[in-house]
Amino acid sequence: MDAPEVISTQTGKLRDRFRQFFFAQEVPYGLAIVRMLVPLVLLGTVCTRWPFARELFSADGAPAPLADLFRYYDYLPVLPGTVAVGLFTALAFFLFCSSIGWMTRFSLVASLILYTYFCCMDCISMATKYSAISTHVLFILSLSHCGSVWSVDSWLKGKRAARNWPQYAKLDPPRFEVWPQRLMQILIALIYFGAAITKLHTPGYLEGDQIIYWAMSRYNNPHPLGEYLTLYPIIVSVMSYVAIVWEMVFIFVVWRKWGRPIALALGASFHIGTLFSLGLYIFPMISIAIYFCFLKESDVQWLSARLRRLYRRGGWFQRNVDRCRALIEQFRPQPVASWKSPTAWVTGIAAVLALGVYAEYEQDLYGIRRPEGRMTLHEVEPELVAEMLRPEQTMREKDKFLSVDVGTQMVGGWLINRKSEFELGESILVQCSLNPPHEDLWVDCHLCEESGRIVYRTGQIATRENLRAIFQFYPEEILAPGKYYISVKSKGVEVMRRSVTLLPKLSAMAN
Repeated sequence: MDAPEVISTQTGKLRDRFRQFFFAQEVPYGLAIVRMLVPLVLLGTVCTRWPFARELFSADGAPAPLADLFRYYDYLPVLPGTVAVGLFTALAFFLFCSSIGWMTRFSLVASLILYTYFCCMDCISMATKYSAISTHVLFILSLSHCGSVWSVDSWLKGKRAARNWPQYAKLDPPRFEVWPQRLMQILIALIYFGAAITKLHTPGYLEGDQIIYWAMSRYNNPHPLGEYLTLYPIIVSVMSYVAIVWEMVFIFVVWRKWGRPIALALGASFHIGTLFSLGLYIFPMISIAIYFCFLKESDVQWLSARLRRLYRRGGWFQRNVDRCRALIEQFRPQPVASWKSPTAWVTGIAAVLALGVYAEYEQDLYGIRRPEGRMTLHEVEPELVAEMLRPEQTMREKDKFLSVDVGTQMVGGWLINRKSEFELGESILVQCSLNPPHEDLWVDCHLCEESGRIVYRTGQIATRENLRAIFQFYPEEILAPGKYYISVKSKGVEVMRRSVTLLPKLSAMAN
């Protein structure tokens, strides 16, 4: 075979694989689940902000437009209070309709436009990472046929088809090209890859310092495990390495049959871990919801076959399924004729708008209709004014230090066995952790007797980019066993102290 023929054959195979990857036809089950979950999560964030819509997004309050940060003033119009409240209420309605699949495409487009606008009007709390990802997901969903299955639209379409076709006719689920699903998969994979590259250039991430300081705070939300994990920094460091490796290889292994469950399982574990350790609530829910775009038609068919087999066996599963079907039939609207046209949908928009504006009017955020009159500004106490305008205070020396830990073993730059009792002649490691930011510091570390007499002293420079300083002592056997303490000093001032006990060295017993 000639070389041009070989090149032509390889090019043809590559073209066929490209077409198969992007333009193969499948039932969009995965996108349907994403359509149900992502707008539902966003609806929760919209509902929590709705009582403050006038204050956050309108000219009656104090909006913080994102464009102002880049000096594009008046880039988007700041709406009057009543208009902003009405549109924010409409956004909640559109997100709900997108989730249930009612007038799906129009609801998704409207949700995309309004949600993006309100995010740009509040760069402080609403313009976040999950909102940026969500807007891209809503855009891709609006281009897809995610409402063709598992939606109100598909149910109404099936009802109309059942009246026009014979009873014995079987209607297969519609199939469409998978390129919107592939775009969403590539989106989440590239987000992870970009996050990994960013973390590689982030000081303190691989060592675990960044995550540890984050876990110590309640910056996002309360979390049950964050402060506990800070006691084991080596675990945090290992998890940081695992996370960055997973983010980098995700885009390469998630397309493989064996790699897809591993990559998605690690991703779900990672996001659930951030929920319990860092207090991230919305971002994990959005990310795990997007994972369903990797669901294939064959996966749904396999699961459906297993559930049908379980249903045929009867028992508790069959009884619960029948009970759920009966419950759904009770709430399912019976007069299908009233659902045929978008009239009911438009009526719902009008009703929700009127109800939302009226409820916000009755809320009377600024107290305009109070018996005592409109709310007024009160003069600030002179003491508070003096405190706010006083010169900036110099940071105390002890505030530059976080903790002092004592042990004998280190792994990956972290002390892994904290202890307070040591044998004479045993090496003592002292790890002094500092708070960022700090200047270049000379840190003294002394081993002192209980009376205050210094037995050993050492010191080193803790440069501004370092967050830990390590000291080492070798207490000789000539020292008397008893109570001692480790004293850490900066600029001649003691900032931290840790008590230790020196025990006599145990000699080997003769046979």
